[in-house]
Amino acid sequence: MKRMKFGTRVEVAERMTAEEFLELAPEDRKAELIDGVMIMPSPALDIHERLFGFLFRLISEYVEMYDLGEVRGSRTPVVLASDQVYEPDILFVARERAGRITERGVMGAPDLVVEILSRATVAYDRGPKLQGYERAGVREVWLIDPYGPAGTEFYRLEGGRFVPARVEGGVLRSAAIPVFALRAEWLWPEGRFIPVREALAWMEAQGGPSAAA
Repeated sequence: MKRMKFGTRVEVAERMTAEEFLELAPEDRKAELIDGVMIMPSPALDIHERLFGFLFRLISEYVEMYDLGEVRGSRTPVVLASDQVYEPDILFVARERAGRITERGVMGAPDLVVEILSRATVAYDRGPKLQGYERAGVREVWLIDPYGPAGTEFYRLEGGRFVPARVEGGVLRSAAIPVFALRAEWLWPEGRFIPVREALAWMEAQGGPSAAA
């Protein structure tokens, strides 16, 4: 199996199918199948992992609190096409579509995908992966730059196409997770991240999913 190294990523040159990828992808590191080519990025930096830890806990605990569905982390393969298998940093599948989650990964589009950008993955995240999420019908995608808001983009699906999601008053209100509201200031604190329990309490004060029923 021929491998080519480009900067901070490794590409396995032979093209393969999603089924072959699920059989051959390494278990000890992140790998994705993009346009039939296996991509293995370098390990994430600490700034990436700190933001991942905060967001994963926040989304997971909110979803569990209201029994909204399932949340998975960065080593869960998402099979979107015969030549597209991604491992987003965080994904959410609504309860009514929980059957898409199998022993081998998520078969079909999650409702929400979160990608925390890095030098090794940003070209894919903004390019072919974003296009793949759109084609598959992912309802909402967050591309978050851990270094600040300038490189951060939020999208939601409207009429089969991604359109930018508005952040109003410094708050992003999710289209995929009922009444989930993310304050932008939480993503880039000067020091420690806001405690998850405080962020959840703020969201609960907004009414929770029952208020939108």
